[in-house]
Amino acid sequence: MTIATQPHEVPAGVLLLLQRATGTGLLSSVEAMATALTETGWVRGTTSGSWSHATDTSWTVESGDHAPNLSIFTHGDDEHAHQRLLHLASALRALIDSGQAGAVQPGEADPDWSTWSGTDAVLSLNVTPQRQLDELGKYRLPALLQLAIERGDTPSERLPLDLQRAHRLAREGSPIARWYLAGDDRLPDDVVALLAADEDSAVVAALEANEGQRRVARGEL
Repeated sequence: MTIATQPHEVPAGVLLLLQRATGTGLLSSVEAMATALTETGWVRGTTSGSWSHATDTSWTVESGDHAPNLSIFTHGDDEHAHQRLLHLASALRALIDSGQAGAVQPGEADPDWSTWSGTDAVLSLNVTPQRQLDELGKYRLPALLQLAIERGDTPSERLPLDLQRAHRLAREGSPIARWYLAGDDRLPDDVVALLAADEDSAVVAALEANEGQRRVARGEL
């Protein structure tokens, strides 16, 4: 599918990824998902599952492997960020409704989320305003746009850790599968040891980047 006229604020890589999502196979495996991300202009980061847009790093992707899923994000923390993100959400909604992202069916009306169903995936779009975490406004979360792409046949939350699967992937999985595995904070010590000795430096770096989360999960922090 070719890209028709689109708002300049939405990178081409976002629409190209949406076109893959509404077809078949994007979320069939982490290998397929990573290939699609690379081919549509996204660059893999150090942290497991993290990607950024090659030409506009204000757009990022956070993705998971069990089951394969991803969310496209952009954010802002200035006084106009919420309105800007609402404008971007409107532009994305128009692109999807126009059919430029592929054949989808709109979901049920929801005050917070816009949803669509494609061949293999469910799309969900939401904008969250900037939020204060304390009374003085010292700590706050930025305004956030999220466009989630999830499988329709599995829950959106992580599936329970499968120890046999984790051991198998650590020993025999593809490099990209091991990179995703390294981001799971529930891994037992023997799987962590296997990944720490991995021949792929990206896997080792992802494991090291997730050390803090594993310590939190173990109750050490």
